[in-house]
Amino acid sequence: MLTKTALVTGASQGIGKGAALALAQAGYDIALHCSSNIERANETADCIKLLGRRCEVIKTDLSKYEGVVELFNAFDEAFPRLDALVNNAGITVGGSLLEMDIETFDAVTAIDWRGGFFCVQFAAKRMIAAGIKGSIVLITSNQSTMVFGLSAAYGSVKAALRKFCEHAALELSPYGIRVNAIAPGYTDTGNPRLGSKEPTYNSIPANRWVTPEEIGKIALWLLSDEALSMTGMEIIVDGGARILSGAAGMAPIRERAEDIKSRLTRR
Repeated sequence: MLTKTALVTGASQGIGKGAALALAQAGYDIALHCSSNIERANETADCIKLLGRRCEVIKTDLSKYEGVVELFNAFDEAFPRLDALVNNAGITVGGSLLEMDIETFDAVTAIDWRGGFFCVQFAAKRMIAAGIKGSIVLITSNQSTMVFGLSAAYGSVKAALRKFCEHAALELSPYGIRVNAIAPGYTDTGNPRLGSKEPTYNSIPANRWVTPEEIGKIALWLLSDEALSMTGMEIIVDGGARILSGAAGMAPIRERAEDIKSRLTRR
């Protein structure tokens, strides 16, 4: 029986780890990319190996184009074929439009947007060359369609990824390659920067955060033959937050505006 291989970027923990484990449980061998936390990546790889699947950890910096080249060169050395890509690598950075600095802007656009674009390009070229009708999943965010305060850069990048999903799906369809996206809301990754869950529940009808395991199962379905008619689609997984228009409120925006105004007018 043919063993399929999946490349999952940003997979040392959180959503990427959830996707990698779900695919491994379904029989995929895994190329597990990480950008920095090699210890966590190796722990995830050990979990995958316990499932009886092969897993190779590849550490590269996707904020640089050269890092994408290094990732796929290392993949080619380790695996004979690429059947699936889950493009999860990214950073979540908020910030006021008026206070955004060029370093932060470049970081979020380089990893989340440019890195995602070229990972899809490189993956698709390998699938086409091998005659593989593969599948690609982009991890976006519910901010691709929602407008939250203090997220001008991040939200715009995620909207770009959503639009890119449609373009990639169209251009890759003649080769039998499908491209879809998953847009999570608050996800229980264990990252301390997210703070407490309970204060956010007033903006989440389901009264809970998404789990990485849920995202992994949805990614697996999108990659499977059960979703052969799915391409160019973005599935929003956020406990219903998307249907509460304006739930984020204006309070944080107004508070930040007063602070910025007072500083600018003192100059």
